[in-house]
Amino acid sequence: MKFILLLFCVVLFGDNVLFSNKDIKFQEYLVYENLQDAQLDKKLNCNKFDKSLLLSQKYVATRYIIKNTPICDKDVEIAKNHKVKFDFGNIIIEKDGELLGETDKYVKIKNPDGTTIKIDKNGQ
Repeated sequence: MKFILLLFCVVLFGDNVLFSNKDIKFQEYLVYENLQDAQLDKKLNCNKFDKSLLLSQKYVATRYIIKNTPICDKDVEIAKNHKVKFDFGNIIIEKDGELLGETDKYVKIKNPDGTTIKIDKNGQ
């Protein structure tokens, strides 16, 4: 009898939420394959994130999300689309990222993953 009551309470008060199979770093893109739905035995105090939204747009984490922690709407945001386009005369370069600086010899770009690269204006 106690088992049936416990099972009833889990189904009644539990939530179907989204978990990650691995740790997600701050500003890291969410990958559809790394997320899974699971039953949570306690009530969730936030709006749960819908996995199907990843099919239409890219999302990034707004905080560090630990593995097997429920993912809420406040934990993710739509990824900003930063494109940098440079015209070096006969060479046109378009990359994802944001411009950090430009000199006479090179252009410095910050990639979406946080790394920086320098592109020489002679195309190398």
